[in-house]
Amino acid sequence: MNLNKPFRFACLCMVVLTATNTLAAPTPNTGDLNWLLTQLKQHPNLQADYQQLQSAEASVRAAGQSLYNPNFESSLEKEGDANNFSLGLSQTFDINDQQGAQLTAAQLMLNAQQQELQLSYLQLVEQTLIALINWRSSKAAFQLAQDQEQQLERLVNEIKRRRVAGEVGLLDEQLALYSLSEILNQTAQQASAYADAKLAVQALLPAWREDTALTPERLLTGINTNTNTDNVLQHPQLLLVKSQWQYQRQQARVIKAERAVKPTVGIAAGKNGDDSIVSLNFSMPLNILNDFSDEYQASELQAMSKEAEYQALQRTMTFQAQASKEVMQAYAQRVKRWQSINQANADSSLELIEQQWQSGDISTAEYLTMRQQRISGLLAGVEIVQQSQLASVNWLTKSGQLSNYIITFTRPLIDGAAL
Repeated sequence: MNLNKPFRFACLCMVVLTATNTLAAPTPNTGDLNWLLTQLKQHPNLQADYQQLQSAEASVRAAGQSLYNPNFESSLEKEGDANNFSLGLSQTFDINDQQGAQLTAAQLMLNAQQQELQLSYLQLVEQTLIALINWRSSKAAFQLAQDQEQQLERLVNEIKRRRVAGEVGLLDEQLALYSLSEILNQTAQQASAYADAKLAVQALLPAWREDTALTPERLLTGINTNTNTDNVLQHPQLLLVKSQWQYQRQQARVIKAERAVKPTVGIAAGKNGDDSIVSLNFSMPLNILNDFSDEYQASELQAMSKEAEYQALQRTMTFQAQASKEVMQAYAQRVKRWQSINQANADSSLELIEQQWQSGDISTAEYLTMRQQRISGLLAGVEIVQQSQLASVNWLTKSGQLSNYIITFTRPLIDGAAL
């Protein structure tokens, strides 16, 4: 009976392990990743952020216009037999440059929207990489369960044959049937997990097909990385909070300029009976009862709060990047150890177990227990490879390496190119 098929999967896992090592020595293969990033540009979340970005650009153009238009004034009255009239113009002057303050605020809001778009893009790429890793792992576990199910069915038939020949007893047959029942349940669970994982990928990448060569390890090898550096300060999440802080600080200046006095000057000319008249008008609000200082102080305090939030996030993200790097390296070491163990034992262990069972050196119960232990070892290999790749993606995201790579794909969007 052929029991070597499970170890074909072990060999596959050994190949997958190279994805962890590529973080230290990446290859120039970026075609798959470029395709992925291009496909994600069509995601509705990015479409929504792009529309918000266009709205912010329109707000910048609006803020660049003058705040006050000139006012035209006219009057007409009848006084006895005389018809009196006047025509005039007035203009309010922005002597505190409220328009300039609002323009700067609008530009800062535009920058925040740009970072929002980049952050959405980064989150989509991270979600897609995670979905592909989970799909690959669930597919491998499902295939392994299927192989075990087929082998146990052959084993049951083998035991029935040997029981007829008097080589084994009824208990051996019952133990084999119990093992088959257990693996049938495992196969059903793995099939469900596999289907869910595949749907998760398709929800993010409608054009993706399962038979394509797009795999997590191929995507990871397309990212040029350096474990000795990070780009946390350039992470879009941190830059977004920084932009929000700068915007709030600028808003305090806008409020100060908006509440400041603004003089209005007007000139008018007309006739009053037989006399010609010319008048010059001047008006200015007096901030006596309310100088709006509390409103300005409230805005400044909000800006200080945003600054503290930025500093706290910077500290948190710096430590998170360091922690994710350590986790990634720890998984890489364990994966190498798992690989060396299975390389040494994958080709001969089950053959030896089967030979001992066929010769009667071990009982059927012992044989089934050892088979289950080997299956558990292979599934552990699936999980450790999965967790290692997830740790790599987490480090790429936390350290800013991934956002630094995909920024070339978001720049055309920020510059106004259509999605």
